[in-house]
Amino acid sequence: MSIVLLEFAKSFAVGRLSAVVFSEAYIELWKIERDKGLLLADAPVLSECLSSIFCTADMYCGDDELREEYELNDEQLRSEVCRLLRVVEPD
Repeated sequence: MSIVLLEFAKSFAVGRLSAVVFSEAYIELWKIERDKGLLLADAPVLSECLSSIFCTADMYCGDDELREEYELNDEQLRSEVCRLLRVVEPD
């Protein structure tokens, strides 16, 4: 199980990490787990959640002036990560 990715996303969701730190680190951690084949061991619902968080993190742009219309700001990123986490761990 990708416990590190899941717990890292939870830390971001509760505000323990900035959006910049989270997006850069999560993308790198996800790629490492993917390349090592670790993501293949996850349950399908968790795998989909972690992959969706990866895509969400990749859509983040912290610069208000450079952000494209489809990209997410800090609040949007945190909101979407929280929404995705609720799929694997409902309240």
